[in-house]
Amino acid sequence: MQIKIDTSVKSYTEKVEKILMKKEACNNLMLGILHRLHTNNIDCSLGHVEDNDRVAAAFMRTPPHNWIIADIDHTDPDVNGAVADYIYEKGMESPGVIGPIAAAKKFTERWTALTNMTAAVHMNQLIYQLDKVNVTPSGNGELFKATEQEQDLITDWLIQFAREANEATVADRAEHLARQFVKNGSVYLWKVGNQFVSMANISRKTKNGATINAVFTPDKYKRKGYATNTVAALSKQLLDEGFQFCSLYTDQANPTSNSIYKKIGYEVVGSSIVFHFGEGE
Repeated sequence: MQIKIDTSVKSYTEKVEKILMKKEACNNLMLGILHRLHTNNIDCSLGHVEDNDRVAAAFMRTPPHNWIIADIDHTDPDVNGAVADYIYEKGMESPGVIGPIAAAKKFTERWTALTNMTAAVHMNQLIYQLDKVNVTPSGNGELFKATEQEQDLITDWLIQFAREANEATVADRAEHLARQFVKNGSVYLWKVGNQFVSMANISRKTKNGATINAVFTPDKYKRKGYATNTVAALSKQLLDEGFQFCSLYTDQANPTSNSIYKKIGYEVVGSSIVFHFGEGE
C-alpha cells in the first residue's frame, strides 16, 4: 500500500475521477472541488492510496477547510488510519475531517491518538439525490436569480443561516460569499409580490449533477412552503438545463428539512459525518 500526495490536478483527477464517479452524488464535494481546481488557482492538498495498482482511497483538503475523505466501496476503513499517520508524519494540519462515517471515524481515532487533540462531532449528515421533481412549485411566487441589489440581503441571510446551522466559518465569510454567489449567478431567491422570502444556492457541479446548498428561510416566512418552492423550482431548472440529478447535504437531526427534501423527490443515497478537532487538555 502506498500513500501519495499529487502536485498536478490533472494527474490526480486522472487517477481518482473514475472511482469517485461510481458514487457521483456521494462524492459531489470532492468532484466539485476538483472541477474548480482545473480553472482556479486554489491552494490544495490532493492525496490517494494505491493498493495492488488500484486506488483504494482518496483524500483532499483546500485550506483552511477540513480534510475530505472519498466514499469508495470495498475500502477497508483502517486505510484511513494510515492516511492520518501519513498526514501527521508530513507535518500537515488537520482542523477536522468530513467523509463516510466508518472512514472518518478511523481517521479521527488515529489523529487524536497521534496529536492528543480532542474531536467533536460537528454534524451527522445525509446525502440526497434527486432525479425527478415530484412537486410543482405553487403559483404563489417565482424563482428569481439574485443581483447585486440583493447582495446585502443575502449577506444577512447567510449570517442567520450560519447561526442556525452552527457554521461559524460561513458567518465570518458571509459578505465575501454573498458577493461571490451573486457574481457567479448561483444564488436564487423566492419572490412573493415584492418580497423575497427564501434562498438557495447552486454550490457545485459535477459531470452529471449539481449540488444545492445554503437553503434558508427567515423565521417570519417559515412554514409557508417557501423553502419547498425554492428548492423544487431550482432543482427543476437544473434538470431542465441538462443535469441528470441534483444533490444536497442535510443535518440528519433536522426533521423539517429532511421532510421537505423527501417531499420534493430527494432520496437518501449516502451519509457522512463531520468532526472538528481541538487542542487537548
